[in-house]
Amino acid sequence: MKKLFLFILPFLVFSCKPGVDAHKDAITKLGTDWDAATAAVTSFSGGLTKEIMGFSEQGSAMTIDSMVLSALKGDKAAKYKDAFAAYKSATTDAYTPVQNEMSEFLNMWTEKAGAVNALKEGLAAGKIEGDIPAKIAELSGLVTQGTEKVSAWTAKQTELKTAADAALTNLKSAYEAIAKK
Repeated sequence: MKKLFLFILPFLVFSCKPGVDAHKDAITKLGTDWDAATAAVTSFSGGLTKEIMGFSEQGSAMTIDSMVLSALKGDKAAKYKDAFAAYKSATTDAYTPVQNEMSEFLNMWTEKAGAVNALKEGLAAGKIEGDIPAKIAELSGLVTQGTEKVSAWTAKQTELKTAADAALTNLKSAYEAIAKK
């Protein structure tokens, strides 16, 4: 019996799935989903930054020196001041909360990317420390959260862009009324 047990033991050891391999599919899916979510978050961040910079450049081109502005009198000067204040409110002031939220999320996302990489590397090496299912669940939750945030930010960006475009149009009209003279 002892000889039979010693003969069967190697087969049992090699036929049982090790802990890491049991999570191979989940880790692989997490890695793929994480990469896709990272691309979406990064793409959104880049697009939002580009949009904000575009509004900033356009606004700068229509900024009137405070000395020149103080010398202007009448309805056109008041219209310009109001249009510039509305423009600032619709661009810089409106986009800042979204940028701040996105920046905080990106910092957390970057920190958690190390955990995803550790799981991938552990899978490749055949050894992962800690509670693998809990790590996978936590990081999969973050992938879902990232996807949801990008959707929410995209909707908010559309709303902000509409308001900013309208404010820019008003600023342009007010600027042209003053700049022509």
